[in-house]
Formats: sequence, structure tokens, C-alpha cells
Amino acid sequence: MGRSDAGLVAFGPLLPATFVARPNRFLIVARRGAQRILAACRDPGRLEALLRPGVELRLMPARPGRRRTGFDVALVRCGRTWTSLIPVLANRILEAAIAAGPVPGLRGARVLAREPPHGKGRFDFRIAHRGRRMLTEVKSVGLVVEGRALFPDAPTVRGTRHVRALARHARRGGSGLLVFVAQRPDAASVAPCRAIDPDFARALTEARRSGVRLLAFNCDVSPAGCRLRERIPVVLT
Repeated sequence: MGRSDAGLVAFGPLLPATFVARPNRFLIVARRGAQRILAACRDPGRLEALLRPGVELRLMPARPGRRRTGFDVALVRCGRTWTSLIPVLANRILEAAIAAGPVPGLRGARVLAREPPHGKGRFDFRIAHRGRRMLTEVKSVGLVVEGRALFPDAPTVRGTRHVRALARHARRGGSGLLVFVAQRPDAASVAPCRAIDPDFARALTEARRSGVRLLAFNCDVSPAGCRLRERIPVVLT
């Protein structure tokens, strides 16, 4: 992917802070100087490898409304790089990259619909590519171990359900696509985290056998924003 602003999903102004604690998976205690700040954590993963006392954070001002916190945690520093802690941003990153084009593995693709209904549920996109109309699900990945991004970081019944639904769709003659977006630049490959969720790992293997296409990308991430960086392999062995 290019290094211009094309395909960039911008954050807007972010507030520097440091991590103090995570009382529960939805809440983070941060500090800015002498100020103690409560911020919402949008990533439900365990994040044990990322959220360590004193690590740098970037906080995003929340939209006004009835909520306990005035900020969302947008980024966490991991060594020399940043990792996004906003999983839903993965959808916007992929859509922006497709609009900017070309995306490796999806050259000439077009987003036909967001959140198209299918059966009793919905997928993230319907994407047109090379004459196919693919039901598409996007998964954000934040955990990286020795260069390999691992999904999920916590058991995901919902994620497994999506993968199995894509597999059924493919077996019935439809086109399905599952895209992993590692919202950090240091992921060289993506694999299912069997130790955390063996059901998801089995469902992913069956989905590929059923004809579901698997793609994965890492991202350039900075306080300015996120964008797809390059395509990386999905490893199932």
C-alpha cells in the first residue's frame, strides 16, 4: 500500500496519557500528569501483552452523551510502534483502502453494501470482486506474538458463529470472504489462537475447506490515523 494520505482513517485530536489499570474489560484508568482519567476500552480482548503499567496511551474524546467516561482509548504504544484498540475501526480501514485502491487480493473491488442482512444476522459488507458478490466479515487483530498476529485474544462465540455462517453460505454456492485486519505494523502473518478459542480455530479451518476466502493485512498506525499497509498470509497449520 502507498504511504500517501489515500486510505487513511484519521483519529482527530488525541490526548497523551499513561496506563494505570484496567478494572474490567470495558474500563481503563489512565494518568496524565497528576490527573486521573477514566476511559472506555472498546477492545474486549484480554490485552495482557499490551496494557502494562506506565505504557503510553492516546485517548480520543468521546461524543457527548450519557456515559461514565469522557474518553475512549484509541492507541497503546508497543515498543516503537502503536496498536489501535478500536476494533470497529477495522471496517473503516478496509473500506477506505478499497475506495483508494488498489488493495492486494482485492484489486478492482467495490463495496456494495454495509451490514447486509443474511439469514437471522448481518455481515460487515457485501463486496463485488471479479464477478462475485461476496458476503464479507472483518476481524480486527491486536495480539502479536513473535511477528504472528493471533485471533481471538479472548473466546468469541459471535466470531465463531460468523465464520460458520460464511462456511454454510459457501457450501450452498455463495461467495464468502473473511478479512483479518491487524491494527499494528509488526504482524507478519495471522493465525487462529487455538489456545484461547479452539472452536474458532476449527471453524476457520472448515471455512477455508468450504471455499471461504481468507485475507489478512497489517496496518500503518500512528496518532494521525490508520491505513492498510500490506497483505500478510493466513496460517492455519
